[in-house]
Amino acid sequence: MDLGALVAELKASTDTFGPLVRRQAEAFPDRVALAFEHDALTYGTYNDEVNRLAHCLRHAGVRRGEPVAILCPNSPLFLASIGAVAKLGAIGALINTHVRGAGLTAVCRASGATVGICDAEALPFLAAVQDAHPVRFLADAAADAALPADARPLERPARADEPDIPDVRGGDVFLYIYTSGTTGYPKPAIVRHLRFTMAGIGLAPLLGLEEGETIYAPLPLYHGESLFVGFAPAFRVGGTFASRRRFAAHAFLDDVRRHRAVAFVYVGELCRYLLRQSPTPADRDHGLRVAAGAGLRADIWVAFQERFGVPRIIEMYGATEGNVALHNADGRVGSVGKPHPLLEDNVRLGRFDGARGELVRDAHGCCVPCEPGETGELLGRVGGTGGSMEYDGYTDRQATEAKLVRDAFLPGDVWFRSGDLLRRDADGYYYFVDRIGDTFRWKGENVATQEVADVLNGAPGVTETNVYGVTVPGADGRAGMAAVVLAPAAVFDAPAFYAHAERHLPAYARPAFVRLVREMDVTGTLKQRKVALAEEAYDPTRIRDPLFVRDDAARTYVPLTPAVVQEIATGGRRF
Repeated sequence: MDLGALVAELKASTDTFGPLVRRQAEAFPDRVALAFEHDALTYGTYNDEVNRLAHCLRHAGVRRGEPVAILCPNSPLFLASIGAVAKLGAIGALINTHVRGAGLTAVCRASGATVGICDAEALPFLAAVQDAHPVRFLADAAADAALPADARPLERPARADEPDIPDVRGGDVFLYIYTSGTTGYPKPAIVRHLRFTMAGIGLAPLLGLEEGETIYAPLPLYHGESLFVGFAPAFRVGGTFASRRRFAAHAFLDDVRRHRAVAFVYVGELCRYLLRQSPTPADRDHGLRVAAGAGLRADIWVAFQERFGVPRIIEMYGATEGNVALHNADGRVGSVGKPHPLLEDNVRLGRFDGARGELVRDAHGCCVPCEPGETGELLGRVGGTGGSMEYDGYTDRQATEAKLVRDAFLPGDVWFRSGDLLRRDADGYYYFVDRIGDTFRWKGENVATQEVADVLNGAPGVTETNVYGVTVPGADGRAGMAAVVLAPAAVFDAPAFYAHAERHLPAYARPAFVRLVREMDVTGTLKQRKVALAEEAYDPTRIRDPLFVRDDAARTYVPLTPAVVQEIATGGRRF
């Protein structure tokens, strides 16, 4: 069966997660399905918990097609909640547990839910915004816990019968997964059962995961990577999904060994954080065969693989709200891979004008495809041939339309705009370059922040870098600034840092300012935040971290003093 036929079949199929939960419980009720730290649930126990939660939600008025807000960290409660909404034909709105205050109010409202499930940890944050949103949460908390006015206890029955699962098909909506919220409030993206089912069916063989084996994914389950690359394939093959409430680098290998994991899922800078741990003779004492995920940067790829002895790394790319999927199963260092062979014509790089912030159009008004080696915006054809994934976008239809480019390469065609800049080599492998909103202009050139950060991470004593642009009085564009995390016990070697940047970066891309930070400000999925850093810029009245400025005459970076700041403000110092 070709990919198009498979997609069509799964879209119409009733093989969705709710019936799968029931089937797996019947097939091997005593096998461990979920392992969380030192607790475990069998497939039978998990199914029972799903049924009890489904009973609670139905009693609270949840019906087919209605959203249910799920606000809790990684736990059996989280995964039982999505099982319950699947059996009811409802929609799980996976709320980011790191969002607070007005942000929490905004994402609860955006979910469209009137009923939710939370755990005790969420109660203080919900109390701070009580009556500011429409969700009434069922709280899994101690009997004497103080509940906000808009919450009530989650009172499970001792047992509950199997609910009558409605006629849910692969094309029906299963989840709302929110964007990471690096530049504003997260937006709920639409995920259909089809995508979750395909993840289980397709990724299990790609990972080489067999029945009864364990995959470990320690990052937030409200993020698609852990759910789709970890939980979906593990549950589909009858394996064990292992996780913990929060990622902890120091506990990673202990967890892997305890759960006997053969695969793990990474996101963002997880592998970099593992490399920061002090080496031990037991670093290779594990049964891992493969690591899969997104965001493993080229500067640490080989070092990570060699130190921890992980035979295979499968790097992937995919936007939750989009229709583009790439994967690198060949181990090509630094690449996010290729599309499925049948979907190559549905993925394209469009030439992008960084100065104008838009796709380039030729004399005929068409977008211009990139040549090999040229950086451009990654686009995915909407309504293409060969069984491409449909573009569902967000619950906000205006935001959905904003991600499309129409009449791109041919009259009437429609393409999804990823917002990411990539390049493709002569062999067809794609490489991530930067987010469009992160790239900035300086000296008439585009500066790709991630590429510069990758280079600076190789400077002596540096373990992590976040690059962004800051405004300089009297200058066009934005000058580069780098927030830098040093290795334990390392000191900032300013001349060596300057020499490294000079050796590996063009003049316009070398940071004008350096800020030493103890740790990087990241989202719950370890994506670096830039907005607050860029707003604080190099203002010493707002920043307590050590600040440095580039001194080209001395070929080093020197402390940023009030006198130097005054020179910059009056034009006495230029870059």
